[in-house]
Amino acid sequence: MATETSAEVPKTARQFVLKEEVIVERKWLKLEETTYTDPNGKTRTWETVKRAGRKKGVSADGVAVIAVLQRTLHYDCVVLVKQFRPPINGYCLEFPAGLIEENETAESAALRELEEETGYKGEVVECTPALCLDPGLSNSTTHIVSVTINGDEAENTRPKQKLDDGGMLHTVLPVTFKNMWKLFHFQRMTYCKELMFCVLKKKAAEDMAI
Repeated sequence: MATETSAEVPKTARQFVLKEEVIVERKWLKLEETTYTDPNGKTRTWETVKRAGRKKGVSADGVAVIAVLQRTLHYDCVVLVKQFRPPINGYCLEFPAGLIEENETAESAALRELEEETGYKGEVVECTPALCLDPGLSNSTTHIVSVTINGDEAENTRPKQKLDDGGMLHTVLPVTFKNMWKLFHFQRMTYCKELMFCVLKKKAAEDMAI
């Protein structure tokens, strides 16, 4: 009978940040050099992007809004926005989103951003905890807020955007879940992480129902 041998798992050192130094700072963002310890206890550095001037009384930097448009005798649609994003030199298909104002709740910010970018008024159904969407690059956090829109209400039949002066122009696209999945195959466009998550979650739910 063979004897069992247990492989000893090597112990790793507790990792933590030692210091953060600003390399360059502009109006909206700053680049920092973060000094930290690796699993072996060795000191290393990491280049980190952060938002300049974090606001008081906010639970995260921003919100992304998963807004479902519901109308009588129509399929439910997810409201998306298409806009040009200079960092990628191209158009991106996204959920309505934006930064949370000082002392503003995530739910209030979501409804405000939804109305500003799409003209629609809705009701909050659910709000996630603050999520880190790109922790390898930044400490920026976002709440993903689920909202329903009553498309039969007079205020939502002909919505008008309420963009600030200098705000980026958005093309509003109400898309069914089925057609949203097709967009990934036929549209030459970049998609935000939250949108990928929503589509894959919906498709997984449909597959489980079969």
